[in-house]
Amino acid sequence: PMTTQAFTGVMSPVLTPFDNDLKPNGRKLAAFCKHLLAEGCTSLSPFGTNSEANSMSVEERIDLLDQIIDSGIDPKKLMPGTGSCALSDAVRASKHATQRGCGGVMVLPPFYYKNMSDDGLYRFFAETIQRVGDAKMKIYLYHIPPQTVQGISLDLIERLIKAYPTTVVGIKDSSGDWKNTEAMLKRFPGFGIFAGSEDFLLANMRGGGVGCI
Repeated sequence: PMTTQAFTGVMSPVLTPFDNDLKPNGRKLAAFCKHLLAEGCTSLSPFGTNSEANSMSVEERIDLLDQIIDSGIDPKKLMPGTGSCALSDAVRASKHATQRGCGGVMVLPPFYYKNMSDDGLYRFFAETIQRVGDAKMKIYLYHIPPQTVQGISLDLIERLIKAYPTTVVGIKDSSGDWKNTEAMLKRFPGFGIFAGSEDFLLANMRGGGVGCI
């Protein structure tokens, strides 16, 4: 793999602690992030599936990210999930994470309406990139069809890499289908490919991938 990858190794998704009033607890979240890094994780991915990001507003996610970084955690070790069904929310969360210095952002496709064409999905990612308008932003696509139903095809990945080679730098493949990960590894050498399960970590690394989340 290329050495320009910001993230390698074992990145942990981060559970979000909620209080009894159903508000996320930023203090506990920051402490948990520090614990995960101390236990040997190379980096962290808050606000993904296990974090229940889609149960929170974009304001809550932005506030929590600020609390994590303000607690002293290096933002370069963070790849927060910033995807959303609403383009404006994806832009806002992605711009904020980039401005705070995060090493990357993980972006889900808009997932509520199914059977979207690659053209529609391309437009969503392209608009997000253009509207954030920051060369520092590094996007890791988030392919998780068991949850979203809406996947990210190999042809769409290729189109995005060609259009935005310094911005679209990797993907988390949570399909649970090793053949899909293997196809990505063969077609996109040097792309930052993370397996979505540690079950595939060794095979992914042997194939040129960068780690697991």
